[in-house]
Amino acid sequence: MARVKRGPHRKEKRKRVLKLAKGFYGTKSNAYRIAKQAVDRALRFAYRDRRQKKRQFRSLWIVRINAASRENGLSYNRLISGLRRAGLDLNRKVLADIAVHDPEGFAAVVEVAKEALADEAGLKVRPSRPASKRPERPVEPGRTDAKKARRKSAGAEAETEPAPKKPKKAKTQPKPKPAEAKAKSKPEAKPKPKAEAKPKPKAEAKPKAEKPKAKAQPKAAAKPAGGAKSKSELEAMTVAELWELAESRGIAKESIEGTGAHGNVVKADLVRTLAG
Repeated sequence: MARVKRGPHRKEKRKRVLKLAKGFYGTKSNAYRIAKQAVDRALRFAYRDRRQKKRQFRSLWIVRINAASRENGLSYNRLISGLRRAGLDLNRKVLADIAVHDPEGFAAVVEVAKEALADEAGLKVRPSRPASKRPERPVEPGRTDAKKARRKSAGAEAETEPAPKKPKKAKTQPKPKPAEAKAKSKPEAKPKPKAEAKPKPKAEAKPKAEKPKAKAQPKAAAKPAGGAKSKSELEAMTVAELWELAESRGIAKESIEGTGAHGNVVKADLVRTLAG
């Protein structure tokens, strides 16, 4: 595939963007990347404001026409209505220009509108058109006469006979509540005389059976006097308690042979000494 060189096209594209960015502040006018962003933003605003410009000028023309027409004793909406009735096709741009640069000419235009409005108010209202009557369908004479006679008789009876009054409903007494109805229906019960309680004969006391006495258990052997303790009791004691016990018995620390590290006295040594 042949190689495509686009050097001239690239240069023309950049020149076109930088030309649109001419006069922008700082690097927006000479750096292509930043200038392209600024140009895109400016074109969006230009598209929007081309439409807003038309609306803003129309509102400005209306303000000018309203101010000038009120000086001549007519409001804006009545002025536009009178000009339309008079057949003067002057747009708002022209009317605003006349109001600013030629006040006398604008006063003459207002007078034309006033005359058109006065003529419209003086005209009589046209009479409304008569309603078109539909042709009646040909109907047999016997049937129509009978129907008309029935309708007339029914109408005369309705006028002569008064409307029947509705009978008034009789007032009903409120129904008693179920609890009250039961109380009324049941007769009051008479209190029955209480029967005298008869004294019950006392039962004869039975002789209590003698319980066999428990055999006397042999007493446990007394602990050895002088504070002597067994080996199991000594092993349950702490080292501090063992030392206190040794001191109370007058055993010196130097007399106990230690089997621990570096000849230190351990708990087993104390137990062995105190038990022996």
